[in-house]
Amino acid sequence: MTSLRIFRAAAGAALALVALAGPTWAQDRIFVRTEPGTPVVAVQVLVGVGSADEPEGQAGISYLAARAVTDPARGVLDSLGAHLDVDPQKDGVGFTLTAAPDAWAEATRVLMVALFRDPVDSAATVRQRSAIVRELGARESSPADALEREREKAVYGADHPWGRPAVGTPAAVGRIRVSQVDAFLRGQFTPERTVVAVVGPVSEDEVREVLAPHMPPGELRGDSVPPPAPAESAVHADYNSITTWVSATWRFGPDADVEALRMLAHLALDRVSFGPSRRSVYNSRAEVVQYAGGGEVRLTVVIPPREAEQWAGQLRQAVGDYADQALSPGVFNDRLRRYRGERLLELDLPEARAAQMARSALLGDRTATLVDFTRLTPQRLQDAAKGLEPPIVVFLGPGGDQGA
Repeated sequence: MTSLRIFRAAAGAALALVALAGPTWAQDRIFVRTEPGTPVVAVQVLVGVGSADEPEGQAGISYLAARAVTDPARGVLDSLGAHLDVDPQKDGVGFTLTAAPDAWAEATRVLMVALFRDPVDSAATVRQRSAIVRELGARESSPADALEREREKAVYGADHPWGRPAVGTPAAVGRIRVSQVDAFLRGQFTPERTVVAVVGPVSEDEVREVLAPHMPPGELRGDSVPPPAPAESAVHADYNSITTWVSATWRFGPDADVEALRMLAHLALDRVSFGPSRRSVYNSRAEVVQYAGGGEVRLTVVIPPREAEQWAGQLRQAVGDYADQALSPGVFNDRLRRYRGERLLELDLPEARAAQMARSALLGDRTATLVDFTRLTPQRLQDAAKGLEPPIVVFLGPGGDQGA
């Protein structure tokens, strides 16, 4: 029954994605997907401001500013039955708003006014600064967060703005003043650096009427990011744990076939996840992250410390084999069917579709593409794997390089 439900959900999502591709207004930086049967409206406001835009000594101010500026509006949003999430990213801050069809317009106006018109509330800024410092302090004891910090430094370099957490550190955020948040918001949080994606039972005219006063026409504006300075060899970080985390990251350039890389990540994860022949794998994860100018394929396993070096090789091989030889058509089609189902389930929620559209738009895709797997081929998959840079491997565990 579970498999049948998954199949039906994936099939329904597939039909929706094919049948309901709505028109967009790239010149307005507004992207709309009309879905008459969707029970809620999802609005993704993605402001292209991140670590590279933060002044010296103010790491994490993007996230603090995002939370501070929306904090006073949460009471009104709650009264409308709307829900708001703030998602810090390396090259932007995402605001995900979900609301009922009869409340989305008012909730969206409240959010846009808070972002681009309301002045900074000093009490809200102090309150959110304290909350973030507490949250970051608690996360310092998480091995997953520790791995991410080491991985970012290894992939981009300790001095690169993307080589540090997008949320900052407890010490850095705790030093940020209200006046600095105010100046940062005025200079960086602007409509010209923003894209908006709306998904749900709404018309194009409705969306334009709501957003036009806050999103004047014009091309998307963004700043360049300095080139990375990745580690030249594997990184071994000491961490007090009974397990070792091994992460491999492959960087790719701006012309990479991202949909093929997503399928590659899914296939590679299958080869390193827990199974009858891989009983020592406690956890595993794969993801593809895309930024302006490229992105990363990440593959991570949690294993016993004594097997760290062995699993580093397994991670390299899990991706490298697909570069060495193309899959046969029969095997590829079987893998593609499974990948399509998993990918469609990832986009099952309207807020997930809105987030994907906004991310594509921020990266210059004027059609805000959701999926592109209908034209995937064995050759595309192999070419995508071949185009990856050599992996950067990070070990996190007892003794740093113990057992590696």
